[in-house]
Amino acid sequence: MAGLEDGLWLKEFVDPQLLEDFKNYKDDFIGTFKAPNAAAIDTDGIKFNKLNNSVGFKINTDSDFTAQKITGKKRLIDWDRLDTTPTELSEDEARAMAFDREAEYRVLHANAWKMGVRNYAMYKAAPLAKTVDTPIIRTTGADDGTGRKRMTYIDLINLYNSVLGMNLTNQEELYMVLSAEHSQDLIADRANTNNYRDIVIDPVTGAIQRFFKLKFFENNHSVKYTAANTLVGLDATPLATDMNASIFYYAPNIVHHVEAVQTLYKPMIQDTKSKIPKSEMRLHSWGLTEKKQEMASAAIVSTKI
Repeated sequence: MAGLEDGLWLKEFVDPQLLEDFKNYKDDFIGTFKAPNAAAIDTDGIKFNKLNNSVGFKINTDSDFTAQKITGKKRLIDWDRLDTTPTELSEDEARAMAFDREAEYRVLHANAWKMGVRNYAMYKAAPLAKTVDTPIIRTTGADDGTGRKRMTYIDLINLYNSVLGMNLTNQEELYMVLSAEHSQDLIADRANTNNYRDIVIDPVTGAIQRFFKLKFFENNHSVKYTAANTLVGLDATPLATDMNASIFYYAPNIVHHVEAVQTLYKPMIQDTKSKIPKSEMRLHSWGLTEKKQEMASAAIVSTKI
């Protein structure tokens, strides 16, 4: 069977039904992120205050108390610019197509923006590096046939124990985004343990939903970590030693806000210089996803054999 070729059919041969774009735009995990207080939002970014809890506790004290002041810290999170890259459409291209190419461009921009924000949000929720407050665990299972150690039930237990050790206030706000390979690893590992009643799997869709207090999302996109357990940059070209990860986040620690998305559009009728008039389009907005503090996040990273 012949594959797809570059280019588009002209009007006389085109089938009105366009080929479907099968890319995954799933971003349901973003719905658990918290919106900032409206009063904290300004043109510079979002402002946060933190009170340092220096309140002590005494039993049978034998002296008078001395009152102490509560000190605090402040933080400003700057806005990020969220844009799609511009596209151009000439008058000749618009006239030669039997479908509304400009309308389809709008759809492509919307999908690209949605997928870009998903990737950005997942990257921002992930721990920057392995620390006491942001543990990173490596998979320990058997080779999956590609030179990667599978994630096992025990690996998940170890991450869960690390999460419980964080002593987080709201135990109903513990979430994990499973990478596609780790989701498959857990399903493949079911035969090796009798404890899979601990993992709730949707019998219809096969989606992994819960592990004790951890609630799961699954996504085909995943962040990557270096061999030294540091987060690979969002736009960086991964090395062969960089591996995919599943991430844990504590929802109250994540703030997410996007200003109104603007469609920046230059119509053909404003192009007074080109021999063949052109229109241009891109989407533009200001927003941010960020951890309030670099803590209460974790990751399970695949191990390269």
